[in-house]
Amino acid sequence: MAAVDPSEVSLNDLLKTARENTKLIEDHGARTSQQYKDLVLTTLDALDRVSVTVASLHLFSNNEAVDDVSTSSLKFMLVNAYQGLVHQQHYDFANRKAHILAAKEYFKDFHHLVQLYGLAKGTEFELNRLDNPVNEGNREAKMQKYKDKKELEEKLAELERRDHVEEEVQRDIHLSHVKLWIMRAEEELYNINSELPMLEHMEKMRGGLVKPQPIIKPKIMKPFILVKSELQKQVYGAGYPSLPTITLDEYYETELKKIVEQQNAEKNAPKPVEPEDPDAETEESLYKDRAWSDWKDTHKRGWGNRHNRS
Repeated sequence: MAAVDPSEVSLNDLLKTARENTKLIEDHGARTSQQYKDLVLTTLDALDRVSVTVASLHLFSNNEAVDDVSTSSLKFMLVNAYQGLVHQQHYDFANRKAHILAAKEYFKDFHHLVQLYGLAKGTEFELNRLDNPVNEGNREAKMQKYKDKKELEEKLAELERRDHVEEEVQRDIHLSHVKLWIMRAEEELYNINSELPMLEHMEKMRGGLVKPQPIIKPKIMKPFILVKSELQKQVYGAGYPSLPTITLDEYYETELKKIVEQQNAEKNAPKPVEPEDPDAETEESLYKDRAWSDWKDTHKRGWGNRHNRS
């Protein structure tokens, strides 16, 4: 494993600029503007260059522990996470699915790296999770994660406020950033897995493979005046000749009639004919099988017409 040479300022500056641009992309208000698109492309280009350089320097290895990684190299663990986030924030709608899939792969690469160094457990990082059931266990786990995240953010803010930071503290800062991004990446992967089915459905609609559902207009009831008695019906009916007037009893009878008609229609509707099960045994088939078995017991093979035999 190689450590980052302090003289290699360009690589550190490139990562710092890309990290700052990632923050600008997240906070940008006009995501359809050309300025935003240029910022995304510039940041992706910078992160790609950092990623290639990190790979060529062999900063990380699959046969070492996190304690073996130099303090100056720890921050480069986040390159794939930054790439995933920037691709996810890319709002080129014509190629949205491609960017989302790229983001998913970068987040998975980031997870693979931090899992390799024992910083994340596989059970904590459900890469393909689509559902989000609300149950007591899930609620408690989410509350605990939120609490852990807030504590880590407060700790990180306190460490970064210090003027002079020793190497041990600087190492703690880098590892805290990595742990925060492990939580962030898990959230973003859930968002990606939720968005992908919608993008695939839109693709099918554009290709004519899925027809949009027709809009069913609800049946509009004509207005009427509901009164308590026949006397009120005559009074209100005289004042509002354009609106029908019915009593409560008439209204209940009308609704009851509709319910009875619906129940009768369902009752008289022909029941669907279930296909016969070829393997199901009926009484008739059982009777025939038994008769055939009895006949074979009393008629040995070869018997039959013995006429004209010597």
